[in-house]
Amino acid sequence: MTGDTAAALKDGVGKSKQGLASRAVAATVLTRVIDDGRGLDGLLDTRHGPPAYKKLTDDDRNLVRAIATTAFRHRGQILFVFDQLMKRPPPRNARHLHHTLHVAAAQILFMNVPDSAAVDLAVTSISNEKRSTRFASLANAVLRRMTREKSQLLARLEVEGFAKTAMAPWLFKRTKKAYGRERAEAIAAQQMLEPLIDLTVREDPQGWADRLGGVVVFGNTVRVDRPGKVETWPGYNTGDWWIQDAAASIPARLLGDIRGLNVADLCAAPGGKTAQLAFAEGRITAVEASKDRMVRLKSNFERLKLKAEWTNCDLFEWQPTKTFDAILLDAPCSSTGTMRRHPDVQWAKTPDLVAELAALQEKMILHATRWLRPGGRLVFANCSLDRAEGEDVYAKVIKGLNDLEPDPVSADEVFGIADFITGQGTVRTLPCHLQNIPAPSGSTVDCRRFTGLDGFFAARFRKV
Repeated sequence: MTGDTAAALKDGVGKSKQGLASRAVAATVLTRVIDDGRGLDGLLDTRHGPPAYKKLTDDDRNLVRAIATTAFRHRGQILFVFDQLMKRPPPRNARHLHHTLHVAAAQILFMNVPDSAAVDLAVTSISNEKRSTRFASLANAVLRRMTREKSQLLARLEVEGFAKTAMAPWLFKRTKKAYGRERAEAIAAQQMLEPLIDLTVREDPQGWADRLGGVVVFGNTVRVDRPGKVETWPGYNTGDWWIQDAAASIPARLLGDIRGLNVADLCAAPGGKTAQLAFAEGRITAVEASKDRMVRLKSNFERLKLKAEWTNCDLFEWQPTKTFDAILLDAPCSSTGTMRRHPDVQWAKTPDLVAELAALQEKMILHATRWLRPGGRLVFANCSLDRAEGEDVYAKVIKGLNDLEPDPVSADEVFGIADFITGQGTVRTLPCHLQNIPAPSGSTVDCRRFTGLDGFFAARFRKV
């Protein structure tokens, strides 16, 4: 648990009225993600989130974020525990009851919150809601039993499949089929750890690691264990670094030396890869469909003092007036590779959505090819764990096109880490990779949080 999270929890439970509002909003957030398929980040945005969330204080919003993230990270375990405590689950349509119980369970089992506060606020919330009032006594009994038997329940969970319950069943099944049981369980276990923040620094990674209390992962990536908001850290205002997971820094590198070349960055937001390309002195055209994301992207570039041309439009409607020497397509995907940082994604996505996105990705590659000059490189990437959105898309493109050919990636191009390279010559990173990263001297956090990285896929083509 981070210092900010701990402070939020301490402040949130001390005020019953605020505590009740925070728990109610957390239950609403779970409803929007689980029942409506919304993304957690968007719901926790002060511009677009639920009205009740916007009305909360900063401390209470931090508390809501902490509760919601914990509830999603441990959702499989919470479901397991309720199965042990309830002979018969509540009706499926009692959604307020279900989500309020999950909010309480997240606090009781996995957070530093007084059990009495978690139980009392949950029962009060259930009693105040007409749709769930009749379940108040049931909720009180189940949650109080959970507090009494917490140690036994967690011990049983550890014995009976902690790793398997760490992922949504549909995703664990597909991951096990793709990578085998051992790796699937390692991936599941890694996503249970709250990751530290990765930064891409312009230069002198070891110097910045020493200055920020972090460790160099590879290349220009520094993993940081540091309290406080990132805006207050050294180097933020001077644009010496930007936030970017280590795995996300790989695709842009695969375009090679782009100095002076015309480069298109398609689906550019949130902009970490765009910043890499601009810093590498390419002539960058960044294309992004979302107006809000484009605003944030431009703002970040102002802080970094980097330049690019901006195009705010849908990829399929774009009509550039020139061809490009290189194209980076970081395509929309299920984002299951980012579940360490965004544990909600595996509970909001489905196999059907994966299939739809894979078809879209293939279509986007074929569309983008027309803008690539002969001999130019195209890198296709996304942050999905699913082979259907990675290796399978690559195989279909290679089989179906005459004007693109494979441009295999070697281990030397990914810092000598051969485990990142597939038999296709594509790149596949997994959350369970990089288990040998040591914590820096003086760090007080769980050393395992310095390990791992996002799941990413990247493939390179060359136009014939």
